[in-house]
Amino acid sequence: MNAVLRAARLVALFFCCFLLAACPESRLPEGVVAVVNGEPIHLRSVQALLDSRSAALGTLQRPSLESMKRQYGEALGTLIIHALVRQELQRLQIPVGDAALEQAVAVVREDYGADGLARFLADESLDQKHWRALMRDHLAMIAFEKRVLLPGIRVALPEVRAYYQAHTGDFQLPETLEICFATAERREALDDFRNAFPQGRTAAREALLAQCLDVKIEELPQSWRREVASLKPGTCSAARREDETWQAIGLVQRHKARTLALVDAYPLIERILREQKKITAFESWLERNLARSTIQVTPYLKDDLLLPFSGRQQSEKRDGRAAAGPGSGDAEAPEPEAGQSGHAARDARQPSADAPGKAGGAGEL
Repeated sequence: MNAVLRAARLVALFFCCFLLAACPESRLPEGVVAVVNGEPIHLRSVQALLDSRSAALGTLQRPSLESMKRQYGEALGTLIIHALVRQELQRLQIPVGDAALEQAVAVVREDYGADGLARFLADESLDQKHWRALMRDHLAMIAFEKRVLLPGIRVALPEVRAYYQAHTGDFQLPETLEICFATAERREALDDFRNAFPQGRTAAREALLAQCLDVKIEELPQSWRREVASLKPGTCSAARREDETWQAIGLVQRHKARTLALVDAYPLIERILREQKKITAFESWLERNLARSTIQVTPYLKDDLLLPFSGRQQSEKRDGRAAAGPGSGDAEAPEPEAGQSGHAARDARQPSADAPGKAGGAGEL
């Protein structure tokens, strides 16, 4: 869903410029920075989203006033999209229900341990009510993908073949080496590993540390390349002393360079094409939805909503390449329950990234 949401933000902000221009100059309630089809979006909700992004980054930022306004504008654009998605799920009678939300919250709470989630939210200045709203937002975006977008998406075999033929170079696999690197404090332990290689390479050994992996020859340390190049499959190098330990490297097998066959590349291509179609489907839905929506935004953030559509990002959108935007986790979510209300956003634990600090009050139209 990440690619869908990235494209969605750009499309949303693009069409918002037309909608906002048509908004009558009227005063918004105090603390409200936007109204989407009669539903208010409060400044504190924008702040909560930005605080959650700061938590995801794990760093403190001191942005300029211009940067802060831009990030507030982008966060508000995200919440406008999520409000539209939530309203659509409500219209279809498949919103995220309270039971699904509680189940997801319980999973996160278990990950943090006893009182860990509460401490995390307090440390990041995140109000639990707003965090739960962002959690519901995240689940709603997943539900929208699963229940609205995906049922209308099909990837046909001719499409996969055409993509494979047009991108054959992407499926060229380089030569790789399956190697095992072993180190031990005592030479006897390393010799035992070398004598049992390669059949015994996966055996548990207390006195030795061994790691086996597939690598390209240029990915090996320079000191090992010549030695590995001279090894025959199924043999180990001589033990050598280095940094007060005994070390050796073994070659299990050489995998020649080859082209991934269509049957093996099929799942990868199908996933790529499905993601592309999700972006297109989301853009089409959003364009139709925005055309019939009424959106008002405070003038203090209206211009910043349009910033992501300057220069390179506009051309990327025209070319079908989505620029960075609000994402969504890829994890499965509980099924939404009909007849219950909800909201829509990004990652359940830490709903987004790129965040400034907190800012002041809302403006007026």
